[in-house]
Amino acid sequence: LQRAVPRMESPPPRLSRVLELSGTLKMILRLQFEARKVLHAGSGLDLNNVVDLRDLTRAAASVAAMEELLAHPSLTPDSHGDGGGTIDVVENLRPEAESVAANVRAAAAGLMDEVQSHPSASGSAASLTRLGATLQVYFHLGELPDASWKAVSSALAATEKASSQLFHPTALKKMREAAQSEAKSAAEAETAKGGGGSGRDAKGNHDKDAGAGGGPAVVDARQRKKHYEASYQRLHRRKLREKRAAAASKWSAAVSDAAGRVWNLHRVLARRNDPVTRRNFLEVVSEHRVPREFGGAEHRLLEVQQRNSGEDGVRVDEDGRAVLNKANFSLFSLFWVQMSIGLGGRIQRLLKYDNGTLEGDVAALYPAVRSASLSMVTELYDVMQMGLSSSDAGDSSMSGMISSMVPGTSGGVMGGSAALEDSVFFGGGGGGGALGGGDAEDHFSRADEAAGGGVFGASADAWTHVDAAADASSSGDAARGAPGGTAGAPSASSSSTLAVFSSAEWTALQGETAAADGSSTGLLALQSAFLKECKKRLFAPLEFMFPEAVSVDENGIAIPVLPTLPSRYDLAKLDANVREELSLADPRQGGGDFSMATMISDVVVSMLHEFCVMARRAISDTGEDKILDSRAGSVSESMAHNLNVAGGMSSLASFIRNAPENTFVNPYRPAQSSQHEEASHSCRMALLPALQEIDSLVKSSILDPLCRSLNRQVATALAKMHRGTYLQETPADDPMSQQPSSFVQIYLTDQYDTIAGTYLSQLPNEYAVTVASTVATFSIYSFVSNAALLRPLGEMSRLRLTQDLADFELALEQLVFKGGTSLSLSQIAGGKPYAELRAVRQLLYWTALEDKTLSPAEVAKGLLRDTWVKDLRPSTLFHFLFSFAPALLTSPHHFKRMDAGDYVGTLVKLDGSVDDGEASAWMTTMACCDAYQQRESVDGAINDGDRRVGAILMILGPELLRRRRQ
Repeated sequence: LQRAVPRMESPPPRLSRVLELSGTLKMILRLQFEARKVLHAGSGLDLNNVVDLRDLTRAAASVAAMEELLAHPSLTPDSHGDGGGTIDVVENLRPEAESVAANVRAAAAGLMDEVQSHPSASGSAASLTRLGATLQVYFHLGELPDASWKAVSSALAATEKASSQLFHPTALKKMREAAQSEAKSAAEAETAKGGGGSGRDAKGNHDKDAGAGGGPAVVDARQRKKHYEASYQRLHRRKLREKRAAAASKWSAAVSDAAGRVWNLHRVLARRNDPVTRRNFLEVVSEHRVPREFGGAEHRLLEVQQRNSGEDGVRVDEDGRAVLNKANFSLFSLFWVQMSIGLGGRIQRLLKYDNGTLEGDVAALYPAVRSASLSMVTELYDVMQMGLSSSDAGDSSMSGMISSMVPGTSGGVMGGSAALEDSVFFGGGGGGGALGGGDAEDHFSRADEAAGGGVFGASADAWTHVDAAADASSSGDAARGAPGGTAGAPSASSSSTLAVFSSAEWTALQGETAAADGSSTGLLALQSAFLKECKKRLFAPLEFMFPEAVSVDENGIAIPVLPTLPSRYDLAKLDANVREELSLADPRQGGGDFSMATMISDVVVSMLHEFCVMARRAISDTGEDKILDSRAGSVSESMAHNLNVAGGMSSLASFIRNAPENTFVNPYRPAQSSQHEEASHSCRMALLPALQEIDSLVKSSILDPLCRSLNRQVATALAKMHRGTYLQETPADDPMSQQPSSFVQIYLTDQYDTIAGTYLSQLPNEYAVTVASTVATFSIYSFVSNAALLRPLGEMSRLRLTQDLADFELALEQLVFKGGTSLSLSQIAGGKPYAELRAVRQLLYWTALEDKTLSPAEVAKGLLRDTWVKDLRPSTLFHFLFSFAPALLTSPHHFKRMDAGDYVGTLVKLDGSVDDGEASAWMTTMACCDAYQQRESVDGAINDGDRRVGAILMILGPELLRRRRQ
């Protein structure tokens, strides 16, 4: 048995030869079978006529089987190296098989070239079906990755060719020369007809770029030359804009065609599965190494993949090289990123050409290129979102199938069946796939998410099942991409500019800067050059703003002189420059796109920031005590200079505030569109920081010192209230006695008139309002605080004070009105100062202390229940109650050994704020009450005043402060 077992395990040589011969005969029979299927049909493939896709697919499968069999060692001559003969049957079939294989490959290549060479029809249903069949042929031949990458490389080469035709020194030179020639001819013709200054073009239409001149034919040679030069400059700008727009449109059309072909290829690969092996075509391509010419795009996408997934999410091949994950693999992403990299490198080289002599001409291309790029990306984005344009439904035989396709459904119950999977080429959505849960901002998953489903199709186990979770996720992504949250709305998708700007395609085309070598991709270098030129043009007029004035005395010694301020003409010129730059974002005037308005506005903001810095240096740093010339009684020279600066800044702010509407809306009234309104609004929002900086500069450097100085004068006048004005009591039984003049009429009315005539009249309206409001707020708080400190306050004093309150209110109303505002006194500072002024009238005639039977707690509760108490500051109520107190209760300003005016200055700041003084006023009041209680304990005989005041103050204080904090 032991000797027989090895003999049984190893077949004898004769049996081995029989088995080998049997296998060879089987392969020969299979070869003959495949030959009978394909030889007659395959050899008859006519490349000049339409090829039947079903015959070509079957022929490709048979050719693949025949090539595999012909390459087997058993059927290859001299395969064993023993000099044996050949197999006649095999050798007779070999030439015809090679001929059929060549015909099949030629037919497949012709179909691929046909699909790629007709970009306008590449997205149609018939074209996608032919592309899918062609890819099926290449799959059978084992050449699917090579054919796919060849098509993508061809599209990339087309974009490179289009970019080289636009971004080339010769192209720029020809563009400039053609514009000059056409503008010269048109200007000569216009001048010859006497229309050099008419402002009309060759068709007689009014041109907005034309000058304001007009009239009959020019006779004088000098004037004729002047009109010719003006016409030439106008026409040259227009012709150059037209040439750039045409060149950019041609470039974008070529890029759009190439991108559309790659997108259709990617979509078919992602949806197509082999009917036998159930392998997804895109998965087959992803297993192949990315060609070297797409290495830059692969590297950037790998960085994004690693950043999103971490080290654990990186896949490596058998060579240890990092590759893209299958869920992140996208032919379109690789193509688009590589196209952006090549475009960025070409633009950078062109900007550096001949030491940067062409930088201005290259930068001028940006408005037209951006406009064309945005239109291209918008169209591409719409196609990706819809999956299919509406024209694809033109085939009536497929109309029923198209109408039955619903985005979000699976590819059919047969899954990978080639016969039933053609419906996916008509825009139907696939089920949730490997990218269904990916990051919406990921560069990889954008293309497949736009297609409506996963990359590799439905698995065999899910043929008859619908993944509801994936459908919900897909619908959610669509809702987030479409405005208003409506999924599957093509019109909303195409009109959503925000969705286009946030798309990965637009982001990649805009480009980014590499941290390693500083190189940029996409249009970033072109955008930077454009903004640099824009900044140079905007900053040029600032060189002549605020020049330093020089003056010398009779001895030749330099003396300080205030800087020269820009004239209104200089500011108008600056406004014209700003509007000219903003007009570059107008498609009609500048050839750009409305989305550029914010970008240009940022440059305008930087220019205005520099203008504010120069204006700050030009402001005279005069002290607050030198604002008024005491000898002449008028505004000092330095303050007059600052007021002129404020006037210039107000004019500039007005120009900037009206620039968006004057640029985007007014030229088109009454036919302006919503896009003009949106561009004006976005530009206005972008310019707000500059306007805020102008207002902040004027307020902090000019208005605040002026308001403090004026309020200091008002405070000095109000402090005279304590010089006995309200201590004179007129006998009640002497009606013929002369009534004293009003305190307001004597000390305040003339001062307010001086403020209005000397300062407010020289300030712009918006700044005069600020000064008038600040002075009025300070005056009310100071008047009320001074009046509350009056002690004693008799009946006639209350009447006089009531009259002065009415005169005071009238004087402030006149001041605010002369400030140029339509606001009333009750609307200034939220109405709080005026409310307190009105509440003081109620306070003057408060009589609760006349009832001697009430306890301090009852008096305090009754006072807190009055509605007008909430409008008073706690310090006002505290100080007023001192007028009813005995003489032993020292007034707060006497307790602190200060004049009444100086004490009021601690309560009311010169800028009109009052919150900081309330806590200190309560601390002083408590100290006064403590001292009063000590004195009362020593000297109990108190004959004057109400002894309950101290207790009332201690009860009211905490509650009033609590209410104010709330």
